[in-house]
Amino acid sequence: MTVYNFDEIIDRTGHHSAKWGAVADNCLPMWVADMDFRSPPSAIAAMVARAQHGVFGYTLDPPKLKEVVVERMSRLYNWEIRPEDILFTPGMVLALCATCSGFGEPGDSVLIQTPVYGSFFKAVRANRKFTANINMAYVADDAQTFHYENDYDEFEMVARDPQTSIYLQCNPQNPAGFLYSQTELERIAEICLRHNILIVADEIHSDLILEGAHIPIATLSDEIAQNTLTMIAPSKTYNLAGMACSVLIAQNREIRETTAAALQSISAHVNIMGYEAAYGAYSGGEEWLRQLLVYLKDNRDYAIAFIRKHLPQIKTTIPQSTYLLWMDMRELPIEGDIVDFFKDRAGVAPSPGEFFGDAGAGFVRLNFGCPRTILEKGLHRLKAAVDQLVTTV
Repeated sequence: MTVYNFDEIIDRTGHHSAKWGAVADNCLPMWVADMDFRSPPSAIAAMVARAQHGVFGYTLDPPKLKEVVVERMSRLYNWEIRPEDILFTPGMVLALCATCSGFGEPGDSVLIQTPVYGSFFKAVRANRKFTANINMAYVADDAQTFHYENDYDEFEMVARDPQTSIYLQCNPQNPAGFLYSQTELERIAEICLRHNILIVADEIHSDLILEGAHIPIATLSDEIAQNTLTMIAPSKTYNLAGMACSVLIAQNREIRETTAAALQSISAHVNIMGYEAAYGAYSGGEEWLRQLLVYLKDNRDYAIAFIRKHLPQIKTTIPQSTYLLWMDMRELPIEGDIVDFFKDRAGVAPSPGEFFGDAGAGFVRLNFGCPRTILEKGLHRLKAAVDQLVTTV
């Protein structure tokens, strides 16, 4: 069995990396959701083989990729879909925009539970719709960890509005990293069905499960499946974000055709290498993924233990999924912008909490999808900055 080296430091500077290029040379980028690990050899080999063919003309959706997605859904979730239920798109954000364009009417509301991935808001606004934000309830577990819970009464109230036509769900949840339970999903889906609201399920982190089990909302019943558009991708799982290939699953023909038309209207086509990378990852990357999840869970546990011991003023979630840690910084006496404090005083660049909606004010998101030495360095830098801040107040 091949043992993959996730401790390897790979220099990403000089390669047009958005993650590394957006910060100063002396700052550790721990913000955008891509990892600092080499992608699985099966994905790389698939791209190399395609490049060696040497002809790169217009490309059709490859049947072999649809077949491997069908097999994957059956194996992981007992979810029986057909190849014709699948669409491909160059990226999840573009798919969100196409969905908000293709469904509902201008001026409609889109239901969103916050804090949540910031591009949800972008997709809604770009298509002349309005967000109906529901702030999830912040619940303390103990002095240093917390989680969120659904406000079903408010969810029902927003869903009852006849102008609410779409519900954008993020599961596994970004930025908090939790998994919706079956009971939660059933209650949410029942409300959406009763009020004729399309469920658009962003499940892009569904392969990155650190503990527990992911339940695709479309697997709950045939009726729910007929009201759901599910979005997955190999991008986060196998560190292939730059290859721009995402997968949409719609078992309802009308939903699928409307989505396909919206994508076609903006000429949204996956490139050749995106297809090959996705196929290579899905067909040959399972052992790489298994070892990655062990490494990410160890990184998560290290980060939480470090913060508990050395940074008691900071509260965090305990993510069940993703490589992202949601951090409540509101007890620290930081003047001005929190991210500026991280960058200027600690030499670490997280994602700003405000990107995830107003409910994210006072929070940051930290990416621990990196070699342990980088994570350790970032946390020690943060400790030094906080220690200095606390002693000077």
